[in-house]
Amino acid sequence: MFSCLITGGIGCGKSIACSLFRAALGERAHYFSADEAARTALELPVVIEGLVDVFGKSCLQLNDVQPRINKEWLRETIFHQTKARKALEKILHPIVLDALDKHRHEARYIGCEVFLAEVPLYYEIGGLVEADLIIVVAASRTVQISRLMERRGLDEELIENILRSQWSIEDKVDKAEVVIWNDGEITALETQMLTLARQLRLA
Repeated sequence: MFSCLITGGIGCGKSIACSLFRAALGERAHYFSADEAARTALELPVVIEGLVDVFGKSCLQLNDVQPRINKEWLRETIFHQTKARKALEKILHPIVLDALDKHRHEARYIGCEVFLAEVPLYYEIGGLVEADLIIVVAASRTVQISRLMERRGLDEELIENILRSQWSIEDKVDKAEVVIWNDGEITALETQMLTLARQLRLA
């Protein structure tokens, strides 16, 4: 089974690139998203309890019958306080990495030819995920900021805080085995992902 890992900066289009790559690969690929795993983990009672222990009940949604994490509050907090971000990562990262391993084993068990993992913080966590190929989806900082403001409604201060908390695009590109540049139209991105799949003889 061939293992591909896609990473890159926020606002660079990693998820879209993964979607296009999956379309090129067809049913032979098994996909895992670290972001989706993290969102799922935030609903686990053990995670909610852990976050309340760290942040207090201010991290919970108000007036909910069942305790739920206030994701907007959490995002604002962790990207303004480094200590808070590291506390969150200490809780979430082991769960996400365990989920990735389970998906990889499942993919191998059912006979998939390709395991495709989208791991945005691959370099930030120390490259703990094994893969045959590391693909970095990159874009200019100006494009990153523009997309985050227009598509996610984030303000510039928060965006700068998020960008500072991650490796720079330049550093990720330097480490990458394959770089997909995504400053333009989706058709250009689609062409790059299809070409890569063909070069790897996966499409």
